[in-house]
Amino acid sequence: MHKNLADGTHTRNVGTVGTGVTAEEYGDGQNHYTKLTLSGAPVTIGDNAALAVGALVYTLPAGAGRLNTISVSVGLTLTTGTPTTDTPDFGVGTVLASGANALLSAAPAGSEVILTGQTMTDIAGTATTVSADIDTVFELAGARTVYVNFADTWADVTDTAATADGTIWLWWSLFA
Repeated sequence: MHKNLADGTHTRNVGTVGTGVTAEEYGDGQNHYTKLTLSGAPVTIGDNAALAVGALVYTLPAGAGRLNTISVSVGLTLTTGTPTTDTPDFGVGTVLASGANALLSAAPAGSEVILTGQTMTDIAGTATTVSADIDTVFELAGARTVYVNFADTWADVTDTAATADGTIWLWWSLFA
């Protein structure tokens, strides 16, 4: 990280977090490094059916900018019950995944536009760790949302409540 960037409490042109998420902001108002810590971010999975789901983790501020790089280490944990052996498709997008879809590529467009689908090991909390260059320009008058998304043909579970836990680093730039 650049030595002239703030210490994790940067507040100029930063976004807002979703439920179960905290943020540490580093940057100079135009170049941002955002560390999102997911701690029990709620996700309701499917039960004995194909379903795409997700959770809002961050909303970038309004204005034109660029998503540069993402680094993710996120696990999904079934809150109670069994089985925990499902291996869902995991991605990060600007749209909440939805519908009777076993893969994010079949879910609404934008469900994995930031990070394309990765196969998770389980839903027992094992983290999926990956980094990727994004290089995506966004030009919106309004804010841009960031979702963690999951899709699977879910097993017959005893409880559909799950949580996403881990960290996401976003390097992004705001042009204005």
